[in-house]
Amino acid sequence: MCRRDMSTSIIPFLCGHMYSPFVLKAFAIGDHNLEICMPLPGFVQQAYRYNKNAAYWAQVWPAAIGLCLFLQQHKEYITDQQVLELAAGLGLPGLYAAPVAKHVTISDKEALASAYVKRSAAQLQLKNVTATTLNWENALALPLPGVVLLSDVNYEPAVFAGLKKVIDHFLQHQVTVIISTPQRLMAKPFITTLLPYAAQQWNSAVTLNDKETDVSVFVLR
Repeated sequence: MCRRDMSTSIIPFLCGHMYSPFVLKAFAIGDHNLEICMPLPGFVQQAYRYNKNAAYWAQVWPAAIGLCLFLQQHKEYITDQQVLELAAGLGLPGLYAAPVAKHVTISDKEALASAYVKRSAAQLQLKNVTATTLNWENALALPLPGVVLLSDVNYEPAVFAGLKKVIDHFLQHQVTVIISTPQRLMAKPFITTLLPYAAQQWNSAVTLNDKETDVSVFVLR
């Protein structure tokens, strides 16, 4: 069964031992539409009925679109680079970066998220994308990339210390870290700790689902 509605099709694919339905949804990045695979809300509600907070990966957030818009204007940061996206969810920024990057690894701690990213990469015919299940704390053991992408990861104060440790690791090894965040009050103390490393700051209003969100992107070096 297949339905196309506003660039959307319902199709199942095999993930582990179950079929995971997805829709193809296009997101406007400037004058370019990037169509990715997204899970159906009903499927997510059923799969995460005992832990709804673990399903944040299953939608695209304004900060991810903001990061794509920034990369559209500043492709020099990702061109011919080994790119790593952490806590990527559906991986919109990593998928957007792939056509100009040397290779992109898109990771999330949720295996289902990685399965959808893999399907998106296949749909987009991106041969230089690896989707992997990875907690960001384990990223310290990976070979060093040239660039790390992060979007809307600083929403829970309990993880700020661990996230800062990961960012510090990459900065200490001369890896460029690009972090995109909505301008939420809760995140301000964490962002303040990153400002000494900010080589560039970019701000824009992002419209998603008829709602406007102010997003900031910081290039850390």
